[in-house]
Amino acid sequence: MELDNLSGLPDWDDEHFKNLEEEGDSWKRKEKNKLAAKLYNQWKQVLVLLLGLYDSIKPSDEEEGEESFFESQKGIILSDAYLVGAKIRGAEAGDMYVLRMENASMIRTAAQTVYIHMSSLKFQGLAEETHTDAVRSEIEIFREYFKEWVTSFKKDEFEDEWGLFK
Repeated sequence: MELDNLSGLPDWDDEHFKNLEEEGDSWKRKEKNKLAAKLYNQWKQVLVLLLGLYDSIKPSDEEEGEESFFESQKGIILSDAYLVGAKIRGAEAGDMYVLRMENASMIRTAAQTVYIHMSSLKFQGLAEETHTDAVRSEIEIFREYFKEWVTSFKKDEFEDEWGLFK
């Protein structure tokens, strides 16, 4: 991992989503891209702190040749954490209301899981409270950006075949 990209997520690039625009309609996506980039970049901050936190933990219960409970939990949480970034990009790439809502739902669940897991690390004595609080604080900022981002979703003519997002 390069020092200028400690999160491991690719940088946000509005150019990546240009293929979605009709000619002359770039102004329509400008505000959406701005909100999505703000949300995505905030999650990159969460990931940097989360990765730093995990790097600082040296669990004592590891047995040679076996994956520890801690390592398996770490893998699950990091999987959720990286899922958030992918789902933000996926929501913007599809630019369809149902797809955006579906991704938003998965983002919310994954971010909440990471948030809750910080309490677990603290209560197990694996991480210092200042570290877990720092991650949770960044997730709180993310949550506010998330609400702003979701408010920007506009219902379109596509129907949700499952009936969840009407």
